[in-house]
Amino acid sequence: MKLLNQLAIILAFWLVGEALGQILSPIVQIPGAIMGMVLIALALTFGLIKESAIKETSDLLLNNISFFFVPASVGILAITGMTNLVLLKIIIITLVSTVTTMFVTMWVTNKLIKKRR
Repeated sequence: MKLLNQLAIILAFWLVGEALGQILSPIVQIPGAIMGMVLIALALTFGLIKESAIKETSDLLLNNISFFFVPASVGILAITGMTNLVLLKIIIITLVSTVTTMFVTMWVTNKLIKKRR
């Protein structure tokens, strides 16, 4: 029951983010899921909800995050008109962006660790 309550809290922030995204769509195009993540981050930062209120469900979702990418991956592979050249471009872009993200994360982490000392 605890996991369901935590999931309900997370989904509530997602739904509020989706609604806010629809309301603000004429002004700025930000996906509702991103709005929901920002709202939950703000709620955690300002103490409106405690980390313990969503910890177990969040950990469960993060530990199984690769499972959520399976439908997108299968969808890409299922595109019938995709040639080998397009598939090669997607693989190269994925590898380059992954490596770039890893190096930027490493650099920022090192800077923050040095600043903390």
